[in-house]
Amino acid sequence: MTEQNKINIASDQISRRFKTPGLTWFISVTVILQFFVINITDHSGAINIETFTLFGAPDAVEIYSGQYWGVFTNNFIQVYWKPLLINSLELWLFAAYIERRMGWIRLLLIIILASIIPSLWQLTLTTEPGIGLSGVNYTLFGYIFMKSKGDRDFNIRGKYIFLILMVGELVYCNYYNFTVKDLYRTEAMTAGLLLGLLFGANPGKIRSVMIGFVCLISIFTLFYAPWSSEWQLYQGVKYHEAGNYSRAEMYYHKVLEMDKSNSAAKRNLVLLKIDDLKEQAYQAHLHKKYTLAREIYRQILSLDPNDVWAKENLEELN
Repeated sequence: MTEQNKINIASDQISRRFKTPGLTWFISVTVILQFFVINITDHSGAINIETFTLFGAPDAVEIYSGQYWGVFTNNFIQVYWKPLLINSLELWLFAAYIERRMGWIRLLLIIILASIIPSLWQLTLTTEPGIGLSGVNYTLFGYIFMKSKGDRDFNIRGKYIFLILMVGELVYCNYYNFTVKDLYRTEAMTAGLLLGLLFGANPGKIRSVMIGFVCLISIFTLFYAPWSSEWQLYQGVKYHEAGNYSRAEMYYHKVLEMDKSNSAAKRNLVLLKIDDLKEQAYQAHLHKKYTLAREIYRQILSLDPNDVWAKENLEELN
């Protein structure tokens, strides 16, 4: 290598180091603004479901019902300051590193897949897709780590220290989920790391086929995931709204077989029971079987004391 080439390489490295990573800046500012707006809007200490949906993080049933964008937009929402701090730091370490070497368009393509695929795996393996940038950051790190093996531009300093830290974080988050509270997106983090390693592997037909296969399988789980209690709940809600109560009841019972504490399935089974009782009460009232009608109205009110229809009809008979 000539002296001039060495000078050119050094010059490129310096210019790259001080190049402004615009996309990284945009994502960082967006996430931080979302954090403050959410906490100002809903400062009760417990963020409600409507707030999450409003800011781009619908729950599992809403996603299965057609709000598919939620598996992308949920990545850019943070509600706790510690995860915000850690995820923002990791984003700047890894996203800015990639953007300065490959440009914002390629980084954007990686982030789109790094948002969607880990979220889908989190959704299909648990009851929620979760929120936060952890899946994205693990994908970016996996990409840099694998890329560094064959590309000098990605030979990040202290990569094995980063590897230990990232794996350590994953272990800690799993420990916290099992012993304290299920808070961290460890399935998305693991899927992101594996996805990043795949993205960073040497280009070739095998890698392309594997990426395509992973993407297809991940998207498929949006439409068919019978191992998921939330997918079963979505099926129950769908048939419930369509008036097919027997099929809805079957799915709600499947949910409770998988998750005995699922409050939505329990509540919806009660609603099915109330709908059935209302039909019985209506027929009894219509055919002037008032004693039977009174008894059924009382059964409805024992299940839902605020049911206006049952109250009014019972008062009419008294």
